[in-house]
Amino acid sequence: MTGTTPTLSGLSAAKSIRALAAGALCIAFGACTQSGTSALEEFANAGNMPKSETVGSVSADPKDDLAKATTYWGKEFTKNPRDPKAALNYAKNLKAMGEKRQALAVLQQASIFHGGNRELNSEYGRLALEFDQISLAQKLLEQADDPTNPDWRVISARGTALAKQGSYRSAIPLYERALALSPEQPSVLSNLALAHTMDGHPDRAEPLLKRAARAGGGDDPRVTQNLALVLGLQGKYDDARVAATRHMAPEDASADVEYLRRVVMLDPRPATTDEPAQPKVAVSNKAPRLKGTATDDASGGWGARVAATPGRP
Repeated sequence: MTGTTPTLSGLSAAKSIRALAAGALCIAFGACTQSGTSALEEFANAGNMPKSETVGSVSADPKDDLAKATTYWGKEFTKNPRDPKAALNYAKNLKAMGEKRQALAVLQQASIFHGGNRELNSEYGRLALEFDQISLAQKLLEQADDPTNPDWRVISARGTALAKQGSYRSAIPLYERALALSPEQPSVLSNLALAHTMDGHPDRAEPLLKRAARAGGGDDPRVTQNLALVLGLQGKYDDARVAATRHMAPEDASADVEYLRRVVMLDPRPATTDEPAQPKVAVSNKAPRLKGTATDDASGGWGARVAATPGRP
């Protein structure tokens, strides 16, 4: 391992990390607002059409079944907009089809009649979070969080709502609570890691991101690139380079890690106050290519693309 390990603790260190990772972390937060399932997996859990309403045998193409289910529940919702089951299933299928704005409108209308419905508030709150309607999402998700029947997606989304407002330390207990319910969920592991990073503790993020990679996130370039980021923030530049090369050309990975190494240089002058030494930020026209992490839709980049990096549950 080359280079010295910067001491990144306290307010100044936290600020330096936010400056480096903000953009990438926002991506991750966004992504984590989703459930982490694919569109077709989400379709399978959306309620879909009763068997009596299917036409002939089940289609060999899941996308065709998804379109049929969306049409079916759209008709049911049109017939009775006050039916919470129709509204939820229509919104879920629209979301699986990629029609998220339309799904949001359906849930918004349904909430007028069913403001106390926890399942509806869960769907509406998580989708509102994707559209950065943070205050609304926070309120809905708090209402959806049922202590007697906890849902890790709701709890993780509550953490993301706080993280999007910069309250990383407050988000950490919520991510930990979600992780207790779904211990090997890559999106929660990643967002918890990024919250620790943004709070000034990349050393706590490293094992979480490695665990996320082992749990299935290793094929997601955002997970390995965030791992490269937190390794670099600790001065583990060789390890960062190895992590980065998993999803990018070796020469690009080396250039990005070298950029980060220059950025994370501590002022050698002794501190004259109680604050730790301020990191020096090297000016460079080259922006690293490493991107932030996400779960479902999360978003971001390093440096000048590092604008910053913790999930869209």
